[in-house]
Amino acid sequence: MIPPRPPQRRSIFSGLLLIFLGVLFLLFRFDPELRLGHLIWRFWPVLIIVWGIAKLVDHLASRHTGERTPVLTGGEAGLLILVIFCLAGVGLADYLRHRHDFNFSFHPFASRYSQSDELPAEKLAPGAHVTIQTGRGNITVHVGGGDELRVTVNKSASDPSESAADERMSTVKTLVERTADGFSVHPTHQEDWEGTVETDLDVEIPKTASVTANADRGDVTVAGVRGAVDATASNGDIDVHDAGSDVSAAISSGNIRISDVKGSVRASGHGSEVDVSDVAGDATFDGEFFGPVRVRNVAQTTRYLSERSNLTLAHLTGRLELNSGDLEVSEVAGAAKIATRNKDIEVEDVQGPLDLADSHGDITIRYSRPPTAPIGVADESGEVALTLPANSSFEISAASQSGEVDSEFQDPSLQLVNDANVGRLNGKVGSGGPRIAIATTYGTISIRKTG
Repeated sequence: MIPPRPPQRRSIFSGLLLIFLGVLFLLFRFDPELRLGHLIWRFWPVLIIVWGIAKLVDHLASRHTGERTPVLTGGEAGLLILVIFCLAGVGLADYLRHRHDFNFSFHPFASRYSQSDELPAEKLAPGAHVTIQTGRGNITVHVGGGDELRVTVNKSASDPSESAADERMSTVKTLVERTADGFSVHPTHQEDWEGTVETDLDVEIPKTASVTANADRGDVTVAGVRGAVDATASNGDIDVHDAGSDVSAAISSGNIRISDVKGSVRASGHGSEVDVSDVAGDATFDGEFFGPVRVRNVAQTTRYLSERSNLTLAHLTGRLELNSGDLEVSEVAGAAKIATRNKDIEVEDVQGPLDLADSHGDITIRYSRPPTAPIGVADESGEVALTLPANSSFEISAASQSGEVDSEFQDPSLQLVNDANVGRLNGKVGSGGPRIAIATTYGTISIRKTG
C-alpha cells in the first residue's frame, strides 16, 4: 500500500511579491518624478532575492510541519509572469515618458484647468545673470522699468475634475534661487504618472541683465534685453528681438526668429525655419535647418555650415535664402565663398571676390555693375549663366566638359571653341580687369550682357 503524500505547504512567495510591488508604487506615489522604470532595470534581481527568501522560509517551516514545499507552484508561476509583464510595461512607459514625453493617461472627459501665481520680487544688481528653465511650458522674458526680478507662473493640467487638476498643480513649486551671479528660476515636480503639468514662466528683468533660458518642450521669447541671451528649446520655437549683446539659439526641432541684435548671433541644432535680420556683428549657423533659412543685413560675417552647404559672406547688406533645393544670395559688400551640392545657386551683386562650388545644380550669377574682383566657379553636372553689364572689362577662362560655351560679348582677343568633347572661351574683354574662371561638366556656360 502506497503511503499518502504529505500535504503541500502554501508558499509566502506570492505575498512577498505583492509587498515588493506595493513598496515600489508607494514610493512613486510619494515622489512622482521617481524614475520607476530605471529602478526596475537596475534592481530586477531583487525578485530572485525575494523568491530565495520565500523558499528558505518555506523550507524551514516545512521541517516542523512535515508539509511539502515545491520549488514553484503553477499559481506562483502565473503570478510571476504577470508581474514581469507589468514591470516591463511600467519600465517601457517610464522610458517613453521621460525620453519622448509620451502621456499615457487617458481621460476621455478631461478638461484643461489652469492656475496663475505671482512670486515675490527679487532685487537684481546691474549686469546680473538670470537662468530660467522649465520642462514643459513657454518662457517669456521682457524688460521692466526697475531693478527687480519679477516672475509670474501660469500652470495648466488636464484632468476629469478641477479638484484633481488643482491637486496636481499644487505639487508644482517654482523656485527663485540666488546664484553666484544672479538668480535661477525653475519649477519642480512637473511630472507625475498622469503626465506633465505645463508651467509657463513670464519673467520681467532689468534691461542690463543677461539671460539663459531653457525650455525642454515649449517656446522661448526674449525681448529688449541688453545683456547676452542664450536660449535653448528642445521642442519649440525661439524668438529673440531687440537684443543689446550676443545671442545664442539652439533647437532640436522648431523655428528660430532673431532680429535687431547689437552683437553677434549663433544658431545651432536641427530645426525648420530660421529668420535672422539686422545683426551688428557676425551671424553663424551650424546645423541642419530644413528651411527656409532667411538672413538679412549682417554687418560683419555670415557663416553657414551644414552637411551639404558651407558658405561665408562678408558684409551681407542684402539677403541670403536657403532651402532644400535652392540657395540665393544678393548684395554682398565683401567676399563670398559658397560650396554646396544638389542645389541651384543664384548670386547677385557681390562686390568682393566670388568663389562658387556646386555639384548637380545650376548656377546663375548677375551683376548690376561691372565686377571689380575675381570670380571663380566650379560646377559638376550643371549649367552656369553669368550676366554682366555691357561696359564690363574682364579676363575670362571658361571650359565645359561635354558641354558648350556661349558668349554675347565680342572682342578680338576672345577665342571661342565648341567641339564634340569640350567648349572653351578664353581671352579678354575691354581693357582687362578681374579674372573670371568657370568650369563645369555636362552643362552649358552662358555669358550674357545687359545695358
